[in-house]
Amino acid sequence: MEERVVAHYTREDLAVRLLALVEAQGRDPRRLRPEDLVGVEDMHVGGRAATERFAGALPLQPGMELLDIGSGLGGAARFLALAYGCRVTGIDLTTALVAAARTLSARVGMGDRVRFETASALDLPFAEASFDGAYTIHVGMNVAAKDRFYAEAFRVVKPGGFFALYDVVRLAGDPGYPVPWAESPETSHLATPERLEELLHEAGFEVREVVDRTAEGAAAMAESAARIADPGAAARASAPLVMGADYRAKIANIAAALGDRRLGCFEIHCRRP
Repeated sequence: MEERVVAHYTREDLAVRLLALVEAQGRDPRRLRPEDLVGVEDMHVGGRAATERFAGALPLQPGMELLDIGSGLGGAARFLALAYGCRVTGIDLTTALVAAARTLSARVGMGDRVRFETASALDLPFAEASFDGAYTIHVGMNVAAKDRFYAEAFRVVKPGGFFALYDVVRLAGDPGYPVPWAESPETSHLATPERLEELLHEAGFEVREVVDRTAEGAAAMAESAARIADPGAAARASAPLVMGADYRAKIANIAAALGDRRLGCFEIHCRRP
């Protein structure tokens, strides 16, 4: 299953192509600032606005050591490091994404504040109680063994530390495929918010807050679907590079499923006692 997930997210020369995209958008890839990557680096529903909402609910303090589980292109990690003064370690199963995250971080001068490693969320390469907090954004949809996923997150977070997720969940049905995280149901492992709460409790976490972000997610994806229909806009977007040739179908399918609430977008905020 992990091999199939890696194949789904692997894109050849991704970092090079993303830097070329940034240049096509009118920025100098040799003199990038962190804000130049907004709209390019966030691989989740709602993009930067969703990252900011999610981060605003976390109990962050300067100097905290955080773990980003499934860090993708590193957008959330860089945002938390810059906006909140945290040090963030990101892990991802896909080597191509890790390489791109490292390249983008170096280009915006943040290579000393974030680091990225290739690793599985089901077997984290860290000692127990290594981090003040951990989070995951749009990763659980690809993970069948969510019990192991959350148990590993619990293990590496210090007592009193936090764990939070922002994921796509099942509400009333399933999406049409493909979607951004899966070409078919075989690699899509959606769960209801209630089931996620149960699994988090079983892992040992205290669930502090559950936030329904479906309305915001539906609006964001409807806007993305409309924007990406314009060939001129698509040529300046990261979606074709990150999602592949069928990016329009993926965006349209998740927009429709969020719009009629077959699927939802939820945040769940927890604490390790």
